[in-house]
Amino acid sequence: MSPARPYHHGNLRQAVLDAAATVVRNRGVSELSLREVAADIGVTHAAPRRYFPGRQDLLDAVAVEGFSRLGARLREAIEASQGYEKQVRSVARAYLDFATSEANLVELMFAHKHGAGGPDVGESAMAAFEPMLQMFRRGQTEGVLPNRDPERIGLIFLATLQGIAGLVNCGVVPAWQLDDLIGDAVAQFPSGPSSVTTR
Repeated sequence: MSPARPYHHGNLRQAVLDAAATVVRNRGVSELSLREVAADIGVTHAAPRRYFPGRQDLLDAVAVEGFSRLGARLREAIEASQGYEKQVRSVARAYLDFATSEANLVELMFAHKHGAGGPDVGESAMAAFEPMLQMFRRGQTEGVLPNRDPERIGLIFLATLQGIAGLVNCGVVPAWQLDDLIGDAVAQFPSGPSSVTTR
């Protein structure tokens, strides 16, 4: 085993978060412990508690950072595309790439325990999905989604993507089908969910 890389003064908190995210990504939430993270970065087992008094505090912080990363991906996807329909496809691809490559992290993000850090996790989730909501608001302004509630459209879109990611992550759907599934999902949204007849 290679020796732990020492952290530089002033960034212990980030070093702990980075090490924790690696454990979550590679081995899952159940394998995460403050003591092991401390050993991984070469500090005493008590050092991380300066920022994370307990394991749940660390989990909440990892979830917050996960939503921050996801939000950045969604913003980048929107900024890289021109036009509503291309942005919807780009956002769908960015979300599914993140959710399938960071399956354990996404599971943590959506299953936090609402402990002391719960409000922070909730706020970070809202911030992460704001670019998606703004995209649907623009679609409404441009007349692509007339008379539709952008928040409701965003919720249905997110549920669709999360459902696809869950099926891929648990092995029910092979990953090679993602491109076709993205196309099918995006096709439901150029004119909004109201294009689907309800009875």
